[in-house]
Amino acid sequence: MAFFDEARIQAISGKGGNGCLSFRREKYIPRGGPDGGDGGDGGNVIVCLDTNLNSLNHLKGKKVFAAKAGSSGSGKNMRGESGNDLIIFVPNGTLIHALETGEYVGEINLETESIIIAKGGKGGLGNARFKSSTNQAPRKITNGEEADSREILLELRLIADVGLLGLPNAGKSTLISNITNSKSKIGAYAFTTLDPELGVMENAVQKITIADLPGIIEGASKGLGLGTKFLKHAYRTKFLLHLVDGTQNPAEALESFNIIEKELKDFHLDFSAQKRWICITKTDLIDDQDLSDLIIKFQTKFPKTAIYPISSITKDGLDVLTEELFKQI
Repeated sequence: MAFFDEARIQAISGKGGNGCLSFRREKYIPRGGPDGGDGGDGGNVIVCLDTNLNSLNHLKGKKVFAAKAGSSGSGKNMRGESGNDLIIFVPNGTLIHALETGEYVGEINLETESIIIAKGGKGGLGNARFKSSTNQAPRKITNGEEADSREILLELRLIADVGLLGLPNAGKSTLISNITNSKSKIGAYAFTTLDPELGVMENAVQKITIADLPGIIEGASKGLGLGTKFLKHAYRTKFLLHLVDGTQNPAEALESFNIIEKELKDFHLDFSAQKRWICITKTDLIDDQDLSDLIIKFQTKFPKTAIYPISSITKDGLDVLTEELFKQI
């Protein structure tokens, strides 16, 4: 499934209900006292955790989130009904920013499961509140507080456990289609994947989310191709798998690997803390000696990096790779 890692919304709380101007009107009580009730409070707009979500897809196309207003008070000291809160559910690790001020509001996670982003207006006071020894028939009331409207950016801190890197057609879409529930679009041309795809790989005890990141080309860190947007996606993963097309000769394969690594280094975000492995793909199309030469080339250059030869067509190496991923995450 395609995923969205940020959403810009307008959050509007509910206005508070107005206080009521009323006096008792009962038989045999010609001069009843004030009995105007208070207005109800307006509803809040609240961002809440939903651990079943892993993207902001459900917010796509939705721009305005408005809570209900409070009702006005009424006679007989009846308080107006409070407006219902409006709940926006988001995944674990969602960052909240106020766009107009640049303020960082907070993060939704397992420790902070809800944050009010637009507080409802307080209900106004009815005239019963203003009765005193010197004023037995007050006509004063107050109106409810106005609604609060805020422009909010919701942004995922992490979009996936594992991100798949590689030049266009390195085999990312085929791999994620084989090891997860994703049905990523596959084709034999650059930029087949125009939107990131998210898949879930699971065993009896674990679930791992894997993001198929669109092809990043030389110059992406400066905005070329699909550019900085997808380098940002890569940064929001815990772990990176760098896929290299094994049908290239060793020099070409190393060059394609270095192109991506250079884009990560040149981007303004620091990728150095993210662990990554190398996957040599399409091993079904190369003979054993060529594969051995390719592995040796990468092992010599990157002795501390794990290297996994795989074929998404014959499934060779996939069991080993997925087993090791479950150990890492």
